[in-house]
Amino acid sequence: MITLGYKLSSEEHSAPDLVRYAQMAEDTGFGFALISDHFHPWIDRQGQSPFVWSVLGAIAQPPSVCAWAPR
Repeated sequence: MITLGYKLSSEEHSAPDLVRYAQMAEDTGFGFALISDHFHPWIDRQGQSPFVWSVLGAIAQPPSVCAWAPR
C-alpha cells in the first residue's frame, strides 16, 4: 500500500503558515508530513526558517493523526 505525504518547507513559509498547511494536509488525508529543519535561510530572500522543533510541537497537538518528522 502506498502512503502519500506532504512536505513542509520551513525556509519558505512562516511558522503559523506551516502549522496551517500541516492541518490542511492532515484534513485532506495525507498519511505523514516532513518538515525541513534549517536554522537559517540559505539566502537572504528566504526570510523565514522558524525554529522547527517549536513548529513541530504546534503541529502535533491533539487530535493529530499524522506521523510527523523532521527531514
